[in-house]
Amino acid sequence: MPLGPHGPRWRTVAAERSVLAVAHTVTALNRLADIVPVFDSDQRVQIIYTCPQASAVTNGVEEHLAAMGALVMPWEQATVTEFDLALSVHNSGNLHDITAPLVILSHGIGYTKYSPGNRKPETGNRKPETGNRSVYGLSRDGLVRNGAVVPRAVVLSHDEQYARLADAVPEALDAAIVAGDPCFDRMAVSEPRRREYRSALGADDDMTVVVVSSTWGPDSLLGRNPNLIAQLLAELPSDRHVVAAVLHPNAWFAHGPAQIRLWLGDCLRAGLRLVPPAEGWQQAVLAADVVVGDFGAVTGYAACAGRATLLASFPEDQIAERSAMGELGRTARRLDPVSAFLPQFDAALADAGQLSKVRELATSLPGSSAAVLRKAFYDLMALTEPPRAPLVPPYAADALLPERIPVAAWWAAVQWHGDHEAEVTRWPADVDARDEQPPNTTDRHLVVEQAHPRRDLHGNAAIVMLKDLGEAGETFTRRPTCGFVVTGEEVVHRDKGVVAHGLSDVDESVACASAIYAWLSAGRTWEALPGRATLRIGSRQIEVALSPPGLPPPPASEVRPPHPSRRPPA
Repeated sequence: MPLGPHGPRWRTVAAERSVLAVAHTVTALNRLADIVPVFDSDQRVQIIYTCPQASAVTNGVEEHLAAMGALVMPWEQATVTEFDLALSVHNSGNLHDITAPLVILSHGIGYTKYSPGNRKPETGNRKPETGNRSVYGLSRDGLVRNGAVVPRAVVLSHDEQYARLADAVPEALDAAIVAGDPCFDRMAVSEPRRREYRSALGADDDMTVVVVSSTWGPDSLLGRNPNLIAQLLAELPSDRHVVAAVLHPNAWFAHGPAQIRLWLGDCLRAGLRLVPPAEGWQQAVLAADVVVGDFGAVTGYAACAGRATLLASFPEDQIAERSAMGELGRTARRLDPVSAFLPQFDAALADAGQLSKVRELATSLPGSSAAVLRKAFYDLMALTEPPRAPLVPPYAADALLPERIPVAAWWAAVQWHGDHEAEVTRWPADVDARDEQPPNTTDRHLVVEQAHPRRDLHGNAAIVMLKDLGEAGETFTRRPTCGFVVTGEEVVHRDKGVVAHGLSDVDESVACASAIYAWLSAGRTWEALPGRATLRIGSRQIEVALSPPGLPPPPASEVRPPHPSRRPPA
């Protein structure tokens, strides 16, 4: 509805009820997006958003509200305006100033974390039911003002939270509603779209999708091991793996999106799919085969979705023991940052079913959250519910828009199986693997695109990718270690000229050039090189013709001999 004293004059639809959605942070907007579909197609209800500016990280809220096209009311005006319902997924700020029945919901996977400043347990007395450890969202400080319970409804996702609320704020039990988890339910109905989500990440059916999830703060995955994303990218063969990162909005907006992108610059050049902060993380989790995470809600939802889950950071003293996240910490494997990653992934995939208890503790009403929430909301508004069932929309595949940059530098290794078949493995060269892990432990060579911004990689490239084959001669002259140049169709050796053509893309050309390079580096001769060969790169199988007869080498003006002291394999 248009706002202000003259607002009614400009209304087109005369809504009967107004709902105030309180968005403290971008995280809150993400959770509210799972809740507001219960009002779908009801022209009797108008939703108005406001930001109380009561959280440490409020950056990004205004921009995302504008992108949504939401009707926004300043907090100062919202506190002097009467509404029929107010929804908040945070407890902070002067929510008691709102004139409306207030509903408090969780902004994560239930209520799982001890309140800041109250996380260190007394010796031998770790259980929250003793009353000396409050859980954020279910504490007296968050629910009671001047001796009275502020919210008209406290929404719980699981019965175990009811018992915790009874211990902490017994007078709030009359307001408690066990209503399940709307995000859990939407992810469940979205599971059939998994292939679409994988496609949005650029992964086919044969690739392993690894999602790295980090909450915010010094104890998060990113806070404790900021190099882990780069190490994963460096050590996982890029033609068989896709790595995506989901970072908590507070990490994005406390440091600034520009800074996050700058810090992850090498990772983005190495093929990282960086999921934006406002939406898309649920789709990324559902696309995943393996999730490497921490004590953030995204990791918990990954376990609920049955994904193999490894914990890279998990401060047990901050997590409520009987919660879903407490169960995750008790049962999930820890990522060993020293050992090889692939065997750890295999082990996690083998025992992913052991995390079923996490799923059981996430919601007491799987599949029913929207129905329970809608009934509660409409009862508080004294409005009859619509006759149709509430909406539980799957997450849209086209809303998963990861930031990514095409990889332009690889380490490549080739294993010939006999004389007619070779397997090519590539790792991104913009990130550094640990010394004792591949590709550092294998015989490899460097492939670099001509326009790559890192000049140090250019100086050691055995193969250079070009846009225009006419630049081959100059490239060989300027790069004495370069033995081959490739385009999307041809492979050219500096002495032999065109040695393969008619290829379908740069990946095929690089695989072909790498195979020939490895053949020659092993001391085998041009004359022994097979006329045709089968190359495998990831799940692709490529049939190529090598040194096709009748093709003359490029003119001498285009391909010049190398410097005699730096000649590549002959």
